[in-house]
Amino acid sequence: MKIAFVADLHGNWPATCALEADLRQQKPDRIVCLGDTVGKGPSNDKTFDWAMSRCDLVIGGNWDYGVGEQAFPNDEYYWNQLGPERLRVLRNLPRESEMMLSGRRVRLMHGRPVMDTLITVKHDLEAIQAFFQDAQGKPFDVVLYADAHRQAMRTVNPGLFINTGSVGNAMGVTCCCYAIVEAEPGETPAPFEVRLRQLPYDREQAIRDAQAAPGVPRIETYINEIRTGVYSR
Repeated sequence: MKIAFVADLHGNWPATCALEADLRQQKPDRIVCLGDTVGKGPSNDKTFDWAMSRCDLVIGGNWDYGVGEQAFPNDEYYWNQLGPERLRVLRNLPRESEMMLSGRRVRLMHGRPVMDTLITVKHDLEAIQAFFQDAQGKPFDVVLYADAHRQAMRTVNPGLFINTGSVGNAMGVTCCCYAIVEAEPGETPAPFEVRLRQLPYDREQAIRDAQAAPGVPRIETYINEIRTGVYSR
C-alpha cells in the first residue's frame, strides 16, 4: 500500500499543480493532508479545494484553525477569498488521526496546535518522545507530522519521527516537498518504507501570483521564502 502525505500547501497553486502531476505518476492508494491548506500565499481557495477533493483525510493545522476561526483581523483577505462554508470546514477539521501500518501504530498530526511549541528533529530526545504516546499512555511507533516546513526523519528510541516538509512554502530547499510511505495495512509486521520527495515547480509564477494579489498580509515575507527557502518572519 502506497500513501502520500502532503502538508502546508499555503495558498501556493503552482506548487500544488506540481504535486498533482507527480501524484498522477506515483499513483498512491491514499492521499493524506496533514494540515495548513491555507494562509501565507494568494490562492487559498484553490489549495483548499484541491485538498478537499483529492485527499482521503485532511488534518487541521494552526493556520487552518486560525483562519477558519477568524482569529486574527489581519487575515481578512483569506476570509473573503474562502467564504463562510470553507471557513466552517477549516475550523472543524480533526486535530489528529492514526493508522496501523506494517504492525506500527502511526500518529498523524500537523504539529501545532497538538504541539504547544513546534518540535523538530533537532530537539532533545525527551521533547520528541513526549509525542510517542497518546493521552492514555498507549505508545506510538511512528510520528508523522508537518508544520516545520522542513523535511526530516529521525530514528529515536520509540521509533520514527518524520516531517513531510511543505508543498507550498518549503524551508531549506525551494521545492515542493512531500512524503510517500509504502507499508502493509494492519497489525502484522511487514516492511515499512519512507520516501521524502522534492519536486521543482514554477516559483516565478508563484511569485507573480503573489504580486498580483493585493491585500495578502505579509506578502513580501512569503515571496522571500519562495525565492530563498529561508524563514523570513
